[in-house]
Amino acid sequence: MTGALDIHRLHAGVAEAGKVLALKGRHDQALAKYREALRLAHGVRAPQIFARHYLHCVLESLERTGAHEQAAVLAGEAASSAAAELGDGTPSDFQRRDRACLLERKGVNELKAGDVTAARESLTAAVALDEALPLSRSLLAWTARGLGVPAGRLSEAQRVHGYWTVRADTVDRARACESPTSPQTPRIKEPMNG
Repeated sequence: MTGALDIHRLHAGVAEAGKVLALKGRHDQALAKYREALRLAHGVRAPQIFARHYLHCVLESLERTGAHEQAAVLAGEAASSAAAELGDGTPSDFQRRDRACLLERKGVNELKAGDVTAARESLTAAVALDEALPLSRSLLAWTARGLGVPAGRLSEAQRVHGYWTVRADTVDRARACESPTSPQTPRIKEPMNG
């Protein structure tokens, strides 16, 4: 059992290093770490939950850098893939919640990209799968009344409803590690930017 934990500790540590970079606003470097963590997790046939978590980290970095169309497409593809994997099977509560969260991220990014109609479709589908998505419900209510959703208001709603996975209170810097396959560079201590 210890060997399995060590294997998973490596890709999780690389992803954690990506989160540390994301908190510093270095999203391009964070994305590289997340890609490496995904590659390592796939290589050891890690449970799918790891890959899904890393995907959410990728989506957040894309969103934080303003790549809303790319984030929306990726979230939509992941949601479609999750549905296709089920086939005719009945999804578990976890699978429904997972797909709903992906559709919510898709909708939020569509909204940020200015496509209110597509955003409403994605958010409606998310709530249909999981009614316990307060951000989706709020955004649907605002847009149904024809209200615009200013960036500041959306940002505050995302914070209040716990939308972000990568936050200072959820990142464990002690678990962060470098990939064994990446060139070793000296680690420079940097001050945190918020």
